[in-house]
Amino acid sequence: MRKPNTTRSLTEGAMLAAITVLLSLLGAYFMPYLFFVTPVPLIILVYRHGMRPGILVAVTSALLAGIVISMVPTMIFLLILGLVGIAMGGGLREGFPPHRILLIGTATSVIALILMVAVTTLVLDISVLETSFEALRQSLEQALRMYERFGVEEHPFLKPNAIDEFVRLLKLALPAALLTTATMMTFVNYWLARLILNRVGAKLPWIKPFRSWRFPWYLAWGYILGHGLLLASRGMTETNVWFALGLNLQILFNYVFLLQGLAILWFFFEKARVPKLVRWIVIVFLFNPMITTIIVWAGVLDTWFNFRKLGEDEPV
Repeated sequence: MRKPNTTRSLTEGAMLAAITVLLSLLGAYFMPYLFFVTPVPLIILVYRHGMRPGILVAVTSALLAGIVISMVPTMIFLLILGLVGIAMGGGLREGFPPHRILLIGTATSVIALILMVAVTTLVLDISVLETSFEALRQSLEQALRMYERFGVEEHPFLKPNAIDEFVRLLKLALPAALLTTATMMTFVNYWLARLILNRVGAKLPWIKPFRSWRFPWYLAWGYILGHGLLLASRGMTETNVWFALGLNLQILFNYVFLLQGLAILWFFFEKARVPKLVRWIVIVFLFNPMITTIIVWAGVLDTWFNFRKLGEDEPV
């Protein structure tokens, strides 16, 4: 473990605090998604100089953002997201492998997202989730009116109460959506932090090449359990706990094994030396419900049959 240089850590800390405030400013007023990469400067600082400067910069940048933007929730959000940066930076500093850092980051991001929703509800007295669902409902109803205007007769949302049922299903699927969002957020933060750190001389490991992604075999049982629970709870009310659990498991593991199925496809593309542009074009055209289901099942079966004959080493 490296010993921090006080002068350098103060200089870098001030610069990274300014970048954090700038990202939060841009996120608050122009591009909301930028707000979720504010942990990147903290990851870099904690990796290079340790926890104390990281905590100091997290608090300082939150206070500065609160003064500049004049929004208490923004200040609290930055403090909460600071936990993600400190946790991931600490993992990098300790030399943890990429999959463990991604696991730590995802767990911390889930906690951060829950805290952010709670703070918004308590401080602003606004239910972010209900507001979002209501906005989605209005968008769907507007789209439906447009379809009717153009004389479209066959559409899933033209059935009675279809929009209400769809929104109700989305509410039940919130845990899966939360975990998926946290995973994507962690992946982007780790990718950006590694890209920057490697440019300034660090040599941080990356996850395995996509063609060799293969998840542990026991995850396949999660996918099967999700399907089983949905079948077993068919005919019950959609507020049934087993239906909700099955729905969330199915969504989560669909994403997992879609990635593994696409990794199989990518492996054989590389083996056949298919040009990258052609690969991407083929993958885009494969995205229809029937073919996507086949790709997912290929990923599930690969956990047992190992179609690519990969070694049984570390997971992704």
